[in-house]
Amino acid sequence: MARVTVIFLWRKINDPRYAHAFFRSLKNYPAGEVYDLVIAAKGYGSSEPVVCQNILSSIPSSNVRILRFSDQIPPTAIFLKIASSCRTEFVLPLISWSRILAPNWLSYYLSAFDSLPDCGIVGATGGYECLNETTPFPNVGIRSNAFMIRTEIFNSLDTGPQETLFDGNNFEAGPNGMTKQIVARGLKPVIVDRFGGRWLPGDWPKSQTFRLAEQEGLLIADNRTIQYTCGSWRKRKRLVKRCWGVDAHAAPGSPPRKLFEWLKWHYPRGAVDVFPDLRDKIISLACKVMGRKPYTSKKAFPG
Repeated sequence: MARVTVIFLWRKINDPRYAHAFFRSLKNYPAGEVYDLVIAAKGYGSSEPVVCQNILSSIPSSNVRILRFSDQIPPTAIFLKIASSCRTEFVLPLISWSRILAPNWLSYYLSAFDSLPDCGIVGATGGYECLNETTPFPNVGIRSNAFMIRTEIFNSLDTGPQETLFDGNNFEAGPNGMTKQIVARGLKPVIVDRFGGRWLPGDWPKSQTFRLAEQEGLLIADNRTIQYTCGSWRKRKRLVKRCWGVDAHAAPGSPPRKLFEWLKWHYPRGAVDVFPDLRDKIISLACKVMGRKPYTSKKAFPG
């Protein structure tokens, strides 16, 4: 019987290449544990097929469900709504841009709960970044993507209104954010890396999972981790200081590696994804030459 419900949030407006990349990572890297999978489909009609629905039967989970939500509902509200009806011991929410990077990823999460006394929440990434003046540095917090928490505890947290994206940010890192509420209960926030290592807040920078070195310890990537991976040295330094403080140092990174990672991220299926982008650029250039309104794709891409 599954102990964990993995929730994958997907918006209809997003380019399907990123959903394909997630499901490919799910198939390529065995979880090491049994899990249930819920696809939270945003913006789809009641009978409209969801992206990648045809491959869900091949996903190595014990049970797969598709739940549809209005595109106006923010992610945190969706995660909370799904968790309220979950019967598994844990939930593990994943946003649209998530990609698993190593095998046994789920067993690493569970082993943290099973082996660390008073473990309250486990994340793939976290940091000390301030949300605003109400959260002075260091603002210790697990990021609200790829975190695992006991379903009962998640359902009991004070989440606030959860009507806007800022409400979600406030729940992640605000003065009464998720991690702060966990700590207030005498429980510990833990980062888990791609090798199964477990890190308490004071040692998070050493984990090299988020915005440090080359993020060698990162277990589950997303649009924020690739932002650092492919960023210029100047941008990396800004992100590192914001996340870890003025004494933290950023690695400049290798330009060839950055290019390779950028291509791998944006074109996970190779030519299948390259051709639409080339087409859009050619059309946009033609519109510019002819003095027409520039062509813009309706697809949504991560920052």
